[in-house]
Amino acid sequence: RIRYRIDGLLRQIRALHKSYWPAMAVRIKVVSNMNIAETRAPQDGRISLNISGRLVDFRVSAQPTIHGENVVLRILDRQKGIVPLDQIGLDDSQLDQLKLMIARPEGIVLVTGPTGSGKTTTLYSMLNHINEEGINIMTLEDPVEYPMSMIRQTSVAEAAKLDFANGVRSMMRQDPDVILVGEIRDADTAEMAFRAAMTGHQVYSTLHTNSAIGVVPRLLDIGVLPDIMAGNIIGVIAQRLVRKLCPHCKKPYQPEPHETRLLGLASDAPAPTLYRASGCEHCEYQGYRGRQAIMELLRLDADLDELIARRATMRDIKQAALAKGFRSLAEDGLRRVREGTTSLEEIGRVVDLTERM
Repeated sequence: RIRYRIDGLLRQIRALHKSYWPAMAVRIKVVSNMNIAETRAPQDGRISLNISGRLVDFRVSAQPTIHGENVVLRILDRQKGIVPLDQIGLDDSQLDQLKLMIARPEGIVLVTGPTGSGKTTTLYSMLNHINEEGINIMTLEDPVEYPMSMIRQTSVAEAAKLDFANGVRSMMRQDPDVILVGEIRDADTAEMAFRAAMTGHQVYSTLHTNSAIGVVPRLLDIGVLPDIMAGNIIGVIAQRLVRKLCPHCKKPYQPEPHETRLLGLASDAPAPTLYRASGCEHCEYQGYRGRQAIMELLRLDADLDELIARRATMRDIKQAALAKGFRSLAEDGLRRVREGTTSLEEIGRVVDLTERM
């Protein structure tokens, strides 16, 4: 079967008899420069095609299964362009916080979230915002997804023994002002990223954690000392992508009492009008069309640095952050619900709302 991931969910487009698949898999492997004789080990490749005058790249992954090879193609459309910082989904207060974070000349900014949550889009948007003739920006990615003007981009290469840690070590000799490390995966990469931050560089990278505050135990688990974290992490952005309600068919309704509680409204407060998915020809009867980001921003200061340095619990760090105006993913998602751009059901699919019940 052939399935497309549209707005974050898989949708079957066509079913084929299994006898057709081997020839199709071989053709895909040929054009992506894979070994067609190897069917028992995972392989990765890349395809570049000119489609109606547009240059589109495909990252290809082949994985053996008990039913044959499974092939996944990830589309990288170079002409999509970089999203401006004020269009990535932040409200005015969040945008101001982010601009303060990236105005710092040294330290680490981390973007966290699962695969496919828009981390690369956010990173590129921040780099584009600070990109100017007077600074040297270098990136190390796995692989480079979108080329950017005036930025020196490098793909990691196992064959050349260029991993993230070695790549950062090499970049430090290239007189960079800003370094983007695609992902902090291990202790060596973390050490080099923090070393770069401690020697006057601005560093951007990603981690896989469930929340912004979850970065602290994750880095501890990797082996980063609390004293190293404190003072060197500028801020953390955690994000998810949620589907947007189709503007042509979304249906208004008045929330039930339990939904009002989820929104954090008092029982005697006037209930806002919410919207739920319906379905029409504009959205292919899905009820949703397109996606938008929900985010939580944790900007670290002296008080939070002190808590990290003395190994405070996640709960204590979160309480201190909340006192400073920190807003969680759930709260940012509910903001989108109140705006009418998405539904409670969609936010509940993406983030945990049980604590608010």
